[in-house]
Amino acid sequence: MSKIYGIDVSHHQGAINWATVAAELRRVNGGTSPGFAILRAGYSARHGKGGLYMDGQLLRNIKGCEQYGVPMGIYFYCYDQSADAAATTAEQVVKAISGHKFDYPIYYDVEYEPFNKVCGKATNTTIIKSALGVLEQAGYYAAVYCSRDFFLNYTNLSALSGFDKWEAAYTATDTDGVKNGLWQYSSTNALGIKGFGAKLDCDVSYVDYPAIMHAKGLNGYPKPSAETKPTESATPLQCPTIGPMSKGDFDTILAAAGHTPTAYTVTFPPMTTAAASVLQQKAHGLSVGYSSMWAEG
Repeated sequence: MSKIYGIDVSHHQGAINWATVAAELRRVNGGTSPGFAILRAGYSARHGKGGLYMDGQLLRNIKGCEQYGVPMGIYFYCYDQSADAAATTAEQVVKAISGHKFDYPIYYDVEYEPFNKVCGKATNTTIIKSALGVLEQAGYYAAVYCSRDFFLNYTNLSALSGFDKWEAAYTATDTDGVKNGLWQYSSTNALGIKGFGAKLDCDVSYVDYPAIMHAKGLNGYPKPSAETKPTESATPLQCPTIGPMSKGDFDTILAAAGHTPTAYTVTFPPMTTAAASVLQQKAHGLSVGYSSMWAEG
């Protein structure tokens, strides 16, 4: 798919004029896409034991995106210092965002807090996976946000291969050091969105996330209904048995069913009652035995 441009916001942007932002996002995407916005749900308790402090603009931002048709995702900032703490925070995020539909992932944001800089790659990775596991269990498309350097030097990147990544790197080009679905490439409003001056995070998405959420029934979207069988197989079918009979009679019967003769008594594969009636009439007309039973399944 072509690149889709968007922004991420929190209470730091104040009360956002979403009517203006919606028009601006469509403008920067050439009028072919509504773009997207990743909204901060809040941050976990600074004591490191888990629990969500909700962003003061979250509910207003959700309402604005819903009202003006801006596809949205969620992120929440990490101070968690254990897997249990991360799980607690994620559980509270699930409660905070329930009842809404999100076209983009729910991101766990891990950065250079004092604990995360010294606890080691294994601990950071365990904390991240714990939060993402809770989100997935609740039916959300879970992903992780880190800077490029943090991904490479403070996590076991290979252990996070099963999760999408939102990578922050304010460089001229993206690199293949971290395989990402979203790239935060500017914090200075490179898209020129009206109303934010020079302080706004800008992002580009490489993945058609809305299609994934709709198709898989994630992030508040309804689960797809079970595949229905073709109409023909939903109709009761019969398995006629005709014979014994002469070869001539047999040839006549088989011709009516569109088969080449291979035996003198045959049980046909399942067919509709209408098709079976044609064979029944042929058999009775030739005084050949006919019986049938309903097909199983």
